[in-house]
Amino acid sequence: MTDCEICGAEIRGKAQIISVGTSKLRVCSTCVRHGTVVVETKKAKFVQPRNVKKRLYEQMDLEIEAGQALEEDYGKQVRNARGKAGLKQEELAKKINEKQSLLRKIENDEISPSEEIMRKIKRVLKPFL
Repeated sequence: MTDCEICGAEIRGKAQIISVGTSKLRVCSTCVRHGTVVVETKKAKFVQPRNVKKRLYEQMDLEIEAGQALEEDYGKQVRNARGKAGLKQEELAKKINEKQSLLRKIENDEISPSEEIMRKIKRVLKPFL
């Protein structure tokens, strides 16, 4: 058995090969949605170098750590900027067209906002961030 090159789960049954950018990955049926399925002929054979999988996971770990380091006090920054702007959570949520509960979770560092949400918040609170 082989492991999925995206999620790491053991692949049961036939592995799917997908194209993500210029890379070809052997994935489970759940992770097929992350790329374009590659139809292989019988002559073509997918061969993965030994250290590619290790480098892929190392790169993913570095990206995750970098994202966490940048956003550790993001919620506190948003709360302080919102206070300086004189806005309540509900008012800011309306301005960025999101739910107040999402904003509460961001400010309490329960979740990390997407890039899109961060852009919306920055657009409204830019003078105060």
